[in-house]
Amino acid sequence: MIVPIKIEFLPSCLEIMKLSYENTAIKFGMTEENCPYRGRTCLPYHVLEDEYNAGCMMYGYKQNEAIIGFLSLRKEQQIMRVNDIAILPAYQNKGFGSTLIQFAIEQAKAQNCDRIILGMVYDNVPLRKWYEKMGFRTIKLKKYEKVNYQVATMELLLR
Repeated sequence: MIVPIKIEFLPSCLEIMKLSYENTAIKFGMTEENCPYRGRTCLPYHVLEDEYNAGCMMYGYKQNEAIIGFLSLRKEQQIMRVNDIAILPAYQNKGFGSTLIQFAIEQAKAQNCDRIILGMVYDNVPLRKWYEKMGFRTIKLKKYEKVNYQVATMELLLR
């Protein structure tokens, strides 16, 4: 079940992000020096709280009263941006992420957005293929000087 996140659950959401993004951070050599917050694995609480207070829409995927997934969205004019989509490792590859993406699509459509945008490590081929299977396409690639991977901006058109 997907539920809105209340501010008191932000620490749990940070832990979900840390655990779900950690393997990618290690695999691609993300450090504090070359990637701020190690790809959000080390995001300080105040940054997530600031995003919450600035109006980011945050949701948790609850199963058996525990939050196992986290979704953060931000509307920018007619675009819905996915800030974070994170599933605890023990629950990955079981359809929870797909459910959160479908929920993001519903939220974007309900707010008259014409597309969804997200950023991801392009060289993370399994994740990129998963997004492509969901209908996203790469619209921009960027190679940062201090890292050995590319970052993709992906888009899903809703109209």
